[in-house]
Parts: sequence; C-alpha cells; structure tokens
Amino acid sequence: MSLEKQWQHINEQEDEDLSALMNNPQLKKLTSHQPLQKIKNNLLINMAWGIGIAVCYVLILFFFPYWQVRLCIGVVLLFTLWAISTAYTQYKSIQPTVSSQNSLLAEMKRHHASMILWMKTQERVALFIYPFSTAGGFMLGGAIGSGRSVDYFMSKPVVQIALVISIAILVPLAYWFAKWLFNKSFGKHLKTLGENIQELSSDEV
Repeated sequence: MSLEKQWQHINEQEDEDLSALMNNPQLKKLTSHQPLQKIKNNLLINMAWGIGIAVCYVLILFFFPYWQVRLCIGVVLLFTLWAISTAYTQYKSIQPTVSSQNSLLAEMKRHHASMILWMKTQERVALFIYPFSTAGGFMLGGAIGSGRSVDYFMSKPVVQIALVISIAILVPLAYWFAKWLFNKSFGKHLKTLGENIQELSSDEV
C-alpha cells in the first residue's frame, strides 16, 4: 500500500472513531444540559451582584460618618469581598471540559462536592455576619429618620430592645433567604450534575 493510501486509511479510521464517540447516546444525555457551564455562568452573576453590593457599602462608609455604622458595614463589606473572592476561586476551578488527567466521573464528583462545600461554607459564615448587617442598617436608618446622632438614638432603652428584636427576626429570615437564593441559582444544575454522576457510576458497576 502506498504512503498516501496509508495516510488516507488512518484518517478514515480516526473519523469513524470520532463519529462513534460523538454519536454515543450516553454522552449526549450527560452533556445536553451542560450543568457545569450553567453553574459557572451563575457564579459569574453571583460575583457581579457581590461587586454591586460592595460598591453600595463603600458609598455608605464614605457618606455616613457614624463610627458604629462604619464598624458594622465594614465587617459586612469584608465578608462580601471574601464571598466574591471565594466565588471567583470556584469559578476558575470549574472547567466544563474534562481534564486529560482525570476521568469524566472523577471530574464531575469533584465539581459537585466542591460546589456543595462552597455553598454550605457561605451560609455558615454569613450567620455571623447577619447581626452586623442588621445592626448597621438599623442604626443608619434610625439616625437618618430621627435626624440625631447614633449615640443619642441608641441611648433609648426601647430602641435597644427594638434592635435586639430586629436581629432575632431578621437573621433567621436572611439565612433562609440566602439558602433559597443558592438553591434557585445552583440547586437545579447541581441536581442534574448529581444525576449524571449516578448514571456514570451505574455504568461502571
């Protein structure tokens, strides 16, 4: 066989193998919804919202010279920046294409576990931040509404009781709202990813 015919034969074999791979119904089923890409897109949206919220906090720190408010909002701002940085790390770690060094199943399991851990960590850390956020907003609103300083506004016992009640009510609400947002943004795609993992796991058994 001539060299040219051998080359054509090799190319024909490669085309057949590639065509068989692309037409594999299991592969089409697993990649049709592209859950990893959608998760990555939603992480980008999450970061965009975080940056917008961080800018609002910076404006509050700049325009309202109440040290109590600045302390509380400063803590929340640091948390927001941390949340953005962790989202960015998660975003960069997710590669919808499969690494040549790992199997498809291993990659999917890694991404699934990493996203679950990231969401749970965000929720748990936020529990310690919500009281600062509530207190900062409460004191800022009270100072603006009353036209008095935060020291004067907060010196009244009834206001202090109202702050405690606000924290007791708003912190759980904020926690559950955050869980709802995470589920809305990532829950459906993580579920699809989990189903794909189960499908591949059953095929390997």
